Amino acid sequence: MDGKAIMVPQSAPGDRLVARLIESKERYGIGEILEIVTPSTLRQMPPCPYVGNCGGCTWQHIRYLEQLKAKEQSVGDALRRIGKLDDFELRPIIASPNAEHYRRRIRLQVSAIKRLGFYGAASHHIVEIDNCLIAAEPLNRVIAALRPWLDQLVTTLGYIEIVCGDEPGQTVITAEANIPLGSSDEARCATLVDRAVGIDGVIVHGNDWRKTWGNPSITVVLQDDLSLKLDADTFTQVNGAANRLMLTELLKAGAFDKSDRVLELYAGAGNFTLPIARQAGEVTAVEGFRSAVTSGKLNGQRNAIDNIHWLCAPVPRAVAQLRKQRQKFSKIVLDPPRSGAKAIEPEIAALGAAALAYVSCNPATLARDLAALSQQGYKLQFVQPIDFFPHTFHVESLAMMIR
Repeated sequence: MDGKAIMVPQSAPGDRLVARLIESKERYGIGEILEIVTPSTLRQMPPCPYVGNCGGCTWQHIRYLEQLKAKEQSVGDALRRIGKLDDFELRPIIASPNAEHYRRRIRLQVSAIKRLGFYGAASHHIVEIDNCLIAAEPLNRVIAALRPWLDQLVTTLGYIEIVCGDEPGQTVITAEANIPLGSSDEARCATLVDRAVGIDGVIVHGNDWRKTWGNPSITVVLQDDLSLKLDADTFTQVNGAANRLMLTELLKAGAFDKSDRVLELYAGAGNFTLPIARQAGEVTAVEGFRSAVTSGKLNGQRNAIDNIHWLCAPVPRAVAQLRKQRQKFSKIVLDPPRSGAKAIEPEIAALGAAALAYVSCNPATLARDLAALSQQGYKLQFVQPIDFFPHTFHVESLAMMIR
């Protein structure tokens, strides 16, 4: 089709297909499978009954080993094609310890008629589910209890999240409401806390209010002797086991010691901050969300870690201020959102760090940002992909740069 790539959902490399074009965009088209003439040897029978309707887990029809190969290749392709980077080591991808039931957080959408489920593929149609193949079992056990509760509520909810911690008895429901709850709905939230059902806490919030019932906190284990205590509506990585693998790789690559003055950008609630601080001399942690900073400070106190200086500010503003103050750091760690860390590369470079660790969930913005940092005198040593999200195209990576 005039040289355009045609994206065909639910296809696999090596398939022979009959497909039709259903949408044409400027640079690519979208197709729809009419018939699989000869299936690829990379295919498997999707283990989830909702595949094809639910919009999640779009790679379940591909064998897990092949998913890993494709993710590793996507990282390398982005670095070379977008970043124009070469002369670096692309390390073999590290598999998720669990390919199923790995998520400790799922978000269920609520329809106008109070149907509960995930969005369908490329739509806002709600696909109702009874369980989720990639959700941790404590989450699946409470889905059934949410439907009668949702039916009884007067207040409209936008979504419901189910979150569990790394210790037993830590399954929490969090929800977004469009208006403050009335007294009857508050009572219904209180009765939803039922350990016999498996729900230990409830959090409901709106634009400028938040209410809790039961125990709203969870434990996130980082190392054998180090954990975070957080409210369940604080951001945490969804794959706890893969997160610990990333932490291990980061600490090994960073080789932090007591001579290091470390700057961490997009620190969150201390996922990397606390383990780094136990090895480094001093850590300055920058995070824009006040609730995450509050959690980080409390967890530092709880773990007797007192060498962290927290800055609650947007990262671009913080690094500009640190540069203005002529602050210097030996190592910098950053873990930005999917949009990356665009346009702060000169400020980062001015802070004097000899080594930089970049944790990314988006190969495209990673490649863009590493290319910009290379223009500031940094050289890419290696990139280590790690699979946090089996059965999807998403992949996390750790990149190490030195100068």
